[in-house]
Amino acid sequence: MAEIKLALLGYDTDVGKALIESMEDEGIELADYIPLSYTAEDYDAISYRGKNYQIRRVDDFEPETATVLLIAGNYSEADRLVAQARKNGLVVVDAGEVNVNDGRLFVDGLADADTDFVYDADYIVPMSSEATMLSLILKPVSERADISSVSAVMMESVSGVGDSGTAELARESISLFNMRDIAPRIFPSQMAFNVHTAVGDINYDDTTTHENNVIAELKQVLGETADVINLTSMVVPVFYGHTLSINISFREDISLDEFKELIAAAPGVEIVDDEEITPVKFGKKEDKLYISRIRALKGQNSSFTLVAVMDNFLRGVVLNCLGIIRKLSLK
Repeated sequence: MAEIKLALLGYDTDVGKALIESMEDEGIELADYIPLSYTAEDYDAISYRGKNYQIRRVDDFEPETATVLLIAGNYSEADRLVAQARKNGLVVVDAGEVNVNDGRLFVDGLADADTDFVYDADYIVPMSSEATMLSLILKPVSERADISSVSAVMMESVSGVGDSGTAELARESISLFNMRDIAPRIFPSQMAFNVHTAVGDINYDDTTTHENNVIAELKQVLGETADVINLTSMVVPVFYGHTLSINISFREDISLDEFKELIAAAPGVEIVDDEEITPVKFGKKEDKLYISRIRALKGQNSSFTLVAVMDNFLRGVVLNCLGIIRKLSLK
């Protein structure tokens, strides 16, 4: 078992707090815990497994005291901290999109062959919630059948952009209920009681930068299968939980029962047949990907559709980070 000395920037974010709680629940031992902050006061402390650890200012952080640096939030100054950590040989876990192009993508729940790279990596990026959701469905299915095309509509909750997204939806909702004007800060226009039909900048071919980034992530996991994915991403006024409507077509003949078997065999997936799945019930504090309404597409051979709901926050970001820490502890 490797001794992990964890420096965590973002211990007080939703991601950081949920990650530490999950680590405590699993009983993951740390040789040292170094919570980092840009605004820490003297004598501030936080506990982990019954022991208090002093919160240190980023400017006072000594990289040689840690073995792993985990970024659990979006910080404009974090690139300097990351560069310092890498220079001193730390393993960097980048859940704050500091420099995602430098790292290998990790998805918790895939086979060991797809995740054991962690043992030798020095820069690891937890896969985005959107790409994670698609990977958990498409990776195990594509390994057993030849996918010819995928058409997916991802309805993303506002927590996909972090704490600021949920705060903006709450603030706008309260203002509108009280008949006050709103001034959007995070989203390009009103988010409350609205749907944003494009996420990111729109490209010349009417895809968006966000959609293309998700496809690029999937390329690392799915290979050429990612080239046949047509993705439309939207943001809906929901706090937590992404919803996915997806059509999958195959080159070989596959029956509906066979397709259901492929889906049921995917790790971390639970099929719900007896009730409607919604983000409110199945997309908050849930560690599984829930799937329902599996059916054949009319007028097309070997083509099927389904609806999925996933807690983008817990099952996406947090469990991907937890999976990395779990692997590093076995290094």
